[in-house]
Amino acid sequence: MLIVGGGVVGLCAALLLQYHGLDSVLVERRSGPSVLPRSRGLHARTSEIFRQLGIEEQVQAASALALKAGEFGGYRMGPTMLTSIAQPIPAKAEHFETPSPSSFCFLPQVELEPLLIDIARQRGADLRFDTELTTLRSHADGIEAVIARAGSGLQRVIGADYVIAADGANSGIRNSLGITGWELPPTHHYINVFFHADLADRVAGRTFSQCQIDNDIVHALMLSKNNTDEWSLHIEYDPNEETLADYPPSRCADLVREAIGAGDIDVEVLVRAVWDTGVHVANTYRHDRVLLAGDAAHRHSPSGGFGANTGIGDVHNLAWKLAAVLTGRAKPALLDTYEPERRPQAVTGARQARLRTDPQTRFQKAGAPGAPAELIDMEAVMTRYRYLSPAGADATSTTGHVAELRGQRGTRVPHLWLTRGEQRISTLDLCGPGFALITDVDHAAWADAARRAESETGCVVAVHGVGHDLVDIDGAWRAITGLHGGGALLVRPDHHVAARSDDDLSPATLASLLTSMLV
Repeated sequence: MLIVGGGVVGLCAALLLQYHGLDSVLVERRSGPSVLPRSRGLHARTSEIFRQLGIEEQVQAASALALKAGEFGGYRMGPTMLTSIAQPIPAKAEHFETPSPSSFCFLPQVELEPLLIDIARQRGADLRFDTELTTLRSHADGIEAVIARAGSGLQRVIGADYVIAADGANSGIRNSLGITGWELPPTHHYINVFFHADLADRVAGRTFSQCQIDNDIVHALMLSKNNTDEWSLHIEYDPNEETLADYPPSRCADLVREAIGAGDIDVEVLVRAVWDTGVHVANTYRHDRVLLAGDAAHRHSPSGGFGANTGIGDVHNLAWKLAAVLTGRAKPALLDTYEPERRPQAVTGARQARLRTDPQTRFQKAGAPGAPAELIDMEAVMTRYRYLSPAGADATSTTGHVAELRGQRGTRVPHLWLTRGEQRISTLDLCGPGFALITDVDHAAWADAARRAESETGCVVAVHGVGHDLVDIDGAWRAITGLHGGGALLVRPDHHVAARSDDDLSPATLASLLTSMLV
């Protein structure tokens, strides 16, 4: 595997491929991780993926150190940061009420990426920074890529079976392949100024996540990174009148002071960048042996944090399928299910992010008085999303989400706390890297069927018996899933339910279902 792009999605792709036993080479033209905070929050669904990789505790530990003061949350509005007023946020707005073994995690991308790099290298990943992809050629047996070390003039040819293009919103690979997309024009254009200023005393007792600032000099959104001395100011500008060159560090520092409302603040501008709220979702996620992921596949406003989190979900969906294909357990056509499962969710996320560019909408609870009818809670988009089969998918719309996770086909398996001896585990912990068969009572029949299925398909099917080797602490398994005694769920390596015993799954059909699923 060749991964192009060393941002958070590319790094997660490398970790997930390792988890499934695949070797990869990652190339990134930058010399190191991002210097911009960018994405600041990991949705509970992303934390669940990190839990499966065995790195959730490390990520949460880093999160605990990221905020030096206050809590992540809070929204303020005013002519300056110092005169801003806290805005009421509806109870449980943008919450994660879907039961989960994991939780939302505040960790800016500038902190997350170095951690992922360290973990991936400790696990043996081949990460090559300061290295650029110059040529990509596809042939019958794989991919031939030419990579070059920055500044050296030296080139090297490497071969790969497939390429994951995680090379960002302006993806050179996507553009070179002529892949077009569904687009919405930008509503706002911003200069993102990441700066250092010691504001600990000024925000004491009034910390925030976001502060909308509007005065005669600057219209901007101020974001906290650690609630003390590192911040971002997103300054609105007109690209028809100005460019980034019109915003040198000195001018940005002056605008930061205007936004804060204090001319005596020492401001150090660390990085400047431009971005807009335009939407682009690729019309196809696969071109022969090249697969798009992350911003290369979908670009939109960061409001709601759908971008990086959706991208991590992309490679979680893709990694197990690549492993099945490259080990011969599945045909290459399995990769054709990637786009119809992931693209509609990206479209939904893009639309939800667009809604949240409105400050009054950003923190509203879906269904609350005054909330737009189209507004969907973040956790519904990220955790309660339901995949349709390729035949039933509409590439220009969404597949929707369910009100509750009850083990429906195509949904993330419902979380339930179980015990095995002294160990407390979640149903999600039973999944991966192979398939999981979760059943109760009639454990022996399913165990025999799993052995036959493994023999016929080569797929590992781990059987977990609720009431057999696992204790259902709350006695909730049947109530949640609606399955009768002896029923079962077949769960994919990415936590998603593949089949139910009250539909077409039985000990007699398990092997054939797996075979058809792996096309």
